[in-house]
Formats: sequence, C-alpha cells, structure tokens
Amino acid sequence: MRRAPLLVLLALLALAACGGGSPGPRGRTVVFTSAGAFPPSTIVGTYSAGGCARDARILVRDARLYYDHSTGAPAPADLYYYDLRFDFAHVQADGCTSEQLGEALKSGLTARQRMFLLANVASNLERVFRAALDAA
Repeated sequence: MRRAPLLVLLALLALAACGGGSPGPRGRTVVFTSAGAFPPSTIVGTYSAGGCARDARILVRDARLYYDHSTGAPAPADLYYYDLRFDFAHVQADGCTSEQLGEALKSGLTARQRMFLLANVASNLERVFRAALDAA
C-alpha cells in the first residue's frame, strides 16, 4: 500500500530532474550590432520577471527621450534611438515576453508617444512593438 505513493513521488522527482516540466521564459545570447567602427556587443541574458520589468522601464524611458528629442527638445535624437535599439536587445536577451514589454509601453507612454514610436522606428522594431502592444 505504501509503495504506490512512494513510486509516484520517485517518478515525479525523476521527471523534474530531467526537465519534464513545461519550460518557462529563458534568457539567451544576443549580438547587438551598432554602426560605424563600433564593434558588436554580446549580451548574455537571464530571464527573471524583475529583470524584464527593469529592461522594459529602461526601454520606455529611452523611447520617451527619443520622442522628446525628435519633437521639440534639442536635437539630435539619434543617440536615444541607438539606446532604444540597445535596450530592446536586452529585452530579447533576457527572454522577456511580448506581454511584459507591451504592458510597459502602454503604461509608460502616452497614446501619442506610442503612435510616434511605431511610425518612426525601423520596420523590425515596429512589428515587435506593435505585437507587444496587441499582446498587453
């Protein structure tokens, strides 16, 4: 009688040790290429909800600065666009979800800033940001 619960427990432990559970978000390595003579940066990510929240806050901060310096604050805005791209590479490396990014974009940017962002970034970023906003 006591053997059945013990066998179930051993089977569950073996399954957990072999990675039998469903995988969650995971970090990965992303190579960020810049422009000009600057060498690429290798970003090794590690997923954590707190890390993704931080990454998203930083991206939103730089998106606001990009907006501000494109629409009235002293130019140039290209530094903030570069930072925005670099921030997104960190979001990717840390394996953050579209929902996490989308929630930060919705809560940290006004509708006008979001529209500007979608209209003024490269098409690959526009697709990712639009998908994140739709997922949130």
